[in-house]
Amino acid sequence: MMAEEIQQQESRSTANKRIAKNTIALYIRMVFAMLVSLYTSRVVLQTLGVEDFGTYGVVGGVVTLFAFVNNTLVGSIQRFLNFEIGKGNPQGVTKVFSNGFHVQVIFAAIIIVLGETIGLYYLNNFMKIPEGRMYAANWVYQFAILTTVLRIIRSPFNASVIAYERMTVFAIVGIVDVCFKLIIVYLLLISPFDRLITYAALGAIVSTGITLFYVYYNNTRFKDCHIQKGIEKPLLKQMLSFSGWSIFGSASLLATFQGVDLIINYFHGVAVNAALAIANQVYGAAYSLTGNFQTAFNPQITKTYAKGDKTALFDLVYRTSRYSFFLVVICAIPLFFESERLLAFWLGTVPQYTKEFCNLMIMICILDALSGPLWMTAYATGKIKVYQIIVSCILFLNFPITAICMAVGLSPVWALIVRLIISGVGLSYRVLYMIRQQRMPFGLYLKSVVKPSMLVFVPAILSVWALHGLFDFHTVVMTILFVITTGIIILFMGLTQNERFACRQAIISKFK
Repeated sequence: MMAEEIQQQESRSTANKRIAKNTIALYIRMVFAMLVSLYTSRVVLQTLGVEDFGTYGVVGGVVTLFAFVNNTLVGSIQRFLNFEIGKGNPQGVTKVFSNGFHVQVIFAAIIIVLGETIGLYYLNNFMKIPEGRMYAANWVYQFAILTTVLRIIRSPFNASVIAYERMTVFAIVGIVDVCFKLIIVYLLLISPFDRLITYAALGAIVSTGITLFYVYYNNTRFKDCHIQKGIEKPLLKQMLSFSGWSIFGSASLLATFQGVDLIINYFHGVAVNAALAIANQVYGAAYSLTGNFQTAFNPQITKTYAKGDKTALFDLVYRTSRYSFFLVVICAIPLFFESERLLAFWLGTVPQYTKEFCNLMIMICILDALSGPLWMTAYATGKIKVYQIIVSCILFLNFPITAICMAVGLSPVWALIVRLIISGVGLSYRVLYMIRQQRMPFGLYLKSVVKPSMLVFVPAILSVWALHGLFDFHTVVMTILFVITTGIIILFMGLTQNERFACRQAIISKFK
């Protein structure tokens, strides 16, 4: 018994070290991507103009309307690969990968058909595109279809890299991707052709290169992840059953993002779409702080569940939730207080409603950071029927409620106010699901997640608010000051004594 406990502790220690290594790699990728994104977004907005920038965002969203089913299968492939690797079953890994690839090819063909019929008809007959830009919008649409299909084809290869926790490779590819975005910005500035079409075409070329790399890397590094002839019907049925219920979740997310974007376009035009696109970039940058972190934890959560170790599973959930919250808050609070000046510094020309959209997105991001580990655990179980139905119904309310708000003449800001409220309701249900279905101790969740989160959030808000009123330094100086203040509060109010000791030892070891 003692030997078994020691073995479990060593296993957890190894997993923790792997998570730490993967997290560092993903954060290097994230920081580099964020810095490049801040620069490229400003240049692209100024080069294309507000209307073309909004057109690019909303036209690409039409293709995503048909890609949401694919997203469910990607999650299915990821979950089943993690589960089979956790069980140590190489034959199962091969079957999951091969089945996933064949189904993705079928869905890619379906999306091409739907995109070139229903989607194309909607673009040319219902979307509000500025006069004289429909020709360019159609080219953007075709490149968006190509990019979407490439992402579908490469998704099983991408899933295998994450399942085997090769986050360094994942990070390097991300860094190369953003380097190409810098090149695209330069080519956009000197292009003698239509710049909107050029921007979409260059993006499609980069996506093609990344897809080819993932295929090559998978074929040379993961011997268990190869394509077999035919489809394993029992496994496919299991995967499709999982994916079938996931469709509800993808549809609700679709209504939250692309559906609301189309409503905004219908009632307010592409100028407000540009502001929403910028806010979505802010959300993406803020959530990438936790998204990369949770990506490193996700395989371990599924593998731990597959081993049946509930104690270790809940410990992972608590730590991931708490750390995710801290990672968002340390940047979200400074962004919230300095949003107006930061947007002016970043973009130069700030479209109307951008500040309000960004502030609301920051608050939404904080709630979504806490939700991530809960839905990852729900997916790890594979039994998601009830969970997906209820969560999807909650999230889908974004679409009709936003449509009603816009129809009665309310400000477009209400689109994100609605989303913020619904995100809070969704988080509450996810906690309830974990308590009822997975027997997660509610008291321990309050003690391990809610209490330290509030002990950080409230003092951080008050401290940053006081500093904001007392000082008026340069925007960058104020932001750094806010980040340092929030970081100190997290260190002393959010972390346990053992965690502070571990941080100190890690820093000392790095210097040595």
